[in-house]
Amino acid sequence: MEKIAIIGLSCLFPGAKNPEEFWQNLNEQKDSISSVTIEDIGVDPAIFYDPVKGKPETIYNLNGGFVRNFKFEPTEYNLPPELLASLDNTFQWSLYAAKQAIQQSGYLGNQAVLSKCGVILGTLSLPTKASNKLFAPIYQQTIQPAIQELLQDKDFHLPSLPTSIKASSYNAMISGFPAALVAQALTLSNIHFCLDAACSSPLYAIKLASHYLRSHKADLMLAGGISCADPLFLRMFFCGIQGYPENDLSRPLDNTSRGLITAEGIGMFVLKRHSDAIRDGDNILATICGIGLSNDGRGKHLLSPNSQGQIKAFERAYTEAKLSPKDIDYMECHATGTLLGDTTEFNSVETFFGEHQATPLVGSVKANVGHLMVAAGSVSLMKVILSMCGNIIPATINVTDPIGSDDNVIAPKRIVINATKWRSQASVKRAAISAFGFGGTNAHLIVERGEKEND
Repeated sequence: MEKIAIIGLSCLFPGAKNPEEFWQNLNEQKDSISSVTIEDIGVDPAIFYDPVKGKPETIYNLNGGFVRNFKFEPTEYNLPPELLASLDNTFQWSLYAAKQAIQQSGYLGNQAVLSKCGVILGTLSLPTKASNKLFAPIYQQTIQPAIQELLQDKDFHLPSLPTSIKASSYNAMISGFPAALVAQALTLSNIHFCLDAACSSPLYAIKLASHYLRSHKADLMLAGGISCADPLFLRMFFCGIQGYPENDLSRPLDNTSRGLITAEGIGMFVLKRHSDAIRDGDNILATICGIGLSNDGRGKHLLSPNSQGQIKAFERAYTEAKLSPKDIDYMECHATGTLLGDTTEFNSVETFFGEHQATPLVGSVKANVGHLMVAAGSVSLMKVILSMCGNIIPATINVTDPIGSDDNVIAPKRIVINATKWRSQASVKRAAISAFGFGGTNAHLIVERGEKEND
């Protein structure tokens, strides 16, 4: 099976509007988590805040990873600027990231190539700020009678949005339209769709994009994931399932961690058949060797997938890549900061890798930027590619009491808590990325980079 080359990438992550800034933040061990503001959610967070976990309709944790100060240029695309300016961040971030990734690949403006380029994007089918504005009259019509009955006051009326606040109807099409919009705006092929495989969505998108390349239905593919749900809606949901830490301690791969921190952003990759990339002299940043997918259906809890499904994804990835776990230098874990979820993942790694006497170094980028939900896999892959190119594995920050697997096969000392020079067992650097989504959508991707970028 032919390998897939990654020849371009782009991102908008908390504290970083491009891969260069993201890499700098990783090297500086920057914590890009911050407190939610009025600008982030549209109202004063104090209205909803209550530090006691479990109270309905309140938020007990104010921390998150946010993309701020983003400026979109609607005139740079092949669609009416007025239309693009009326769209929310779900669409504008997608356009920005797609264009930046294609530009880095060297094919921006090359219509002969772009006409054979598809796009697959992982998206979260939750309300956004703009879609909530569109549906506000429906919410009002549904909720107002219930409140009137509760208060025994027929004269009670919910306030309406000011008439000056308008949102394009396209903002309601958050499930599938972002990929179609990218294809139209950049004049790509008719291969374009979105998917939702929860936190593993970007790796699922890459797997499907690889299929289109290997079957020669496309010659170039964009794949990635975007997380841009309404921050207040998302915060209410995770407070409802008590996924946030009550004490603000979210420290992936640390025994003191008590929950995850949600974040927003987008990561995008340009993919090409490896043989074609070599032929055309493309700048190959990394090469995908194999991807294993699985679904475990149900686990112990929404935030703790079943170990058997994770192991199945491992098995399928190494079978496809024709590699052994012993070939892996470093593994970027899914590790969100939920202690049960992180230890379950470590034990899955112990079960599978231990059979092969493999003990890779491990880490988690969620300590830096939070959990980007359906874009989480793109952050992990971005970190690994930049680490390979920079020959340094950045530290997993905020780890003071590192976890280990039950039998210590993956011992606490294997967690990279200080920046470490990349030491490979051969002339090729190899790494693995895990992403485990809610509901049991599991993915494990193996990537490599030779001593020369075009190896």
